[in-house]
Amino acid sequence: MKANLDKEKRAMQKIWKEREKQIEKVISNTIDMYGSIKGIAGKAISAVKALELSGS
Repeated sequence: MKANLDKEKRAMQKIWKEREKQIEKVISNTIDMYGSIKGIAGKAISAVKALELSGS
């Protein structure tokens, strides 16, 4: 039972790590896209609070 549990735990950790990397990639690509559009459109694009510095 212990061996099966450890095997299952390793498999789930692998799946979670893969998903985590996918999410990080989506977030990074979204930030890049927002930055590119903001650079082109300027103030025509609303600011996204999560992507702005707190003093801006």
